Amino acid sequence: MAPVVLAGRYRLEAPLGSGGMAEVWRAVDERLGRKVAVKLLHPRALPPERERFLLEVRALSRLFHPGIVQVLDLGEEEGRPFFVMELVEGGTFDRLGPFEEGPEGDAILRGAEEVMEALAHLHAQGILHRDLTPKNILLTREGHPKVMDFGLAYLLQESRHLTRTGYTLGTPTYMAPEQAKGLPLTPKADLYSFGAVLYRTLTGRPPFEGENDQAILFQHVYEEPKPPEALNPAVPRAVGEAVLALLAKHPEERPSHPGLFRGVLAGFQALRLATPRAGASRSGHYPFAPEPRRLALKGRIDLGGEAAWPGEMVYASGRVFLGVGRSLVAVDLLTGEVARVALPDEVTAPPVVRKGGVYVGAWDGRVRRFRGQSLEWSAETGAEVTAACLVVGDRVYVGSRDGTLYAYEKDRPLFRFRAGGHLSASPTFYRGMVFVGSEDGWLYALDPKDGGMRYKVRTGPVHAPVAGYKGVLYIPTWQGEVYAFDPLSRETLWSVALEGEVWGGLAVGEEHVYVAGWDGVLRALDRLTGEEVWSLEVGKTTAGLAYAQGHVYAATEEGRLLAVDRRGQVVFEASGLGPVQVPPLPLPEEVLVVSLSGRLYRFGVG
Repeated sequence: MAPVVLAGRYRLEAPLGSGGMAEVWRAVDERLGRKVAVKLLHPRALPPERERFLLEVRALSRLFHPGIVQVLDLGEEEGRPFFVMELVEGGTFDRLGPFEEGPEGDAILRGAEEVMEALAHLHAQGILHRDLTPKNILLTREGHPKVMDFGLAYLLQESRHLTRTGYTLGTPTYMAPEQAKGLPLTPKADLYSFGAVLYRTLTGRPPFEGENDQAILFQHVYEEPKPPEALNPAVPRAVGEAVLALLAKHPEERPSHPGLFRGVLAGFQALRLATPRAGASRSGHYPFAPEPRRLALKGRIDLGGEAAWPGEMVYASGRVFLGVGRSLVAVDLLTGEVARVALPDEVTAPPVVRKGGVYVGAWDGRVRRFRGQSLEWSAETGAEVTAACLVVGDRVYVGSRDGTLYAYEKDRPLFRFRAGGHLSASPTFYRGMVFVGSEDGWLYALDPKDGGMRYKVRTGPVHAPVAGYKGVLYIPTWQGEVYAFDPLSRETLWSVALEGEVWGGLAVGEEHVYVAGWDGVLRALDRLTGEEVWSLEVGKTTAGLAYAQGHVYAATEEGRLLAVDRRGQVVFEASGLGPVQVPPLPLPEEVLVVSLSGRLYRFGVG
């Protein structure tokens, strides 16, 4: 069968979708040799549908914004009008979800910010979309959203006569209350619809569900949605509040500022930096880093004792927190001042900062929360605490070397889960479950509310946190194996055996999983297949890795700090630091590393 070519130029290749009045095709522009999308009116379209189709073209043709799909051409073939758009192939917006405390959360909030800016541009041109759904916000391959499908767009006075009695405009699942009631619409209706799209992206479910359209529309008008964090505890309260604000019943109560999610994103990234492994998903993927090629040593600070191992630096409100000997240390990066809180025993776990309080575990088997110099709360376990606390909302999970995970809610005991071996690695929260790796060779998946075991999987002894990213858990074992595991299907996707023990956390980037161990080799594994992409001799490594802005940072027992790009090229190196057992900490303007002897090195842009 000969291919269909429109206007002697656009060769239709495959259907992408079909609606009531038009069909969309993937096509090739044979003149320019590029892939495009073509929207073609159905041959049996009625005159009002034809006019609505042309209205969509007029709406799109006046919009020039990186967050809105671009019209490239307009034509007609055998009486059927069509228009040509850029092809967007990264999937629907909700594929960014569900929300996780890590780089996936960053991606959702950045996408939300970009869509809000696109809607502000749309509304400034006097256009309402009126049918924002996940499938009408598509992602580029790089993950940037583009608003599309303007078939129900409203251009000032131009489309009023196209509304027919009994014709429902919009999609009930995402429809604003005033739209459901047939009232006049303002740009705030689009903001409500986008709030509903975001709600689904964060939680995996729309704000309201029902047996039919009428049941859903009733809820949009009269009922309040549950807070997103009630369905997905990984959603920070500030993120949930921003989405619920868009879902306000009254249009005038909805925020319209295009920068709404800019502040929310900044707050979320601050929360990540205050958490070991840069978030509860423990991906080792950090939100910031300076250009490593321009780094130079800017200063040293003596912390007055040996840095704790296993340890990790976290950052909050201009200060870096770390365990040093029998003290919790806070370093003011502006003044260089070092403040200490004395503990009765050695600090043996990385700190976590939440709501101004600092959680830290110690060799005496207790976990404590300090606010300034004051002890605010403490809890006792049966053995040493070497794992960072996992803080999710009002819940705190503490792993102990007595083999028990202790859970607290609002500072009160919630449950205890007994594993078969020491719990040395920090728990991970991912895909709605708490994952605990044990020295007994099992990874346990637990219900976060009651500690019920969903399942367990044999891995080998685990000393470093498992890392969650893009729907996969990456599990490093002490024996030098790395597993990629789907936590929902419970399928092992790939496994790799390395030559040395893995003591520190791995780091996950967009393309690679980075791992280093006692064999002295830094490896980049293909994230999807596990195949080794490159390897580099760096020296024996017990500190976890950090990934930020396209580079992996490694610090070694030999006193080296390296920044390595995706191709395996060393772009920055410092040596002579003394043995390092604490992961580097990338921040917006500097990279920090602390030696075993307790000297903090600050590398900034020269």
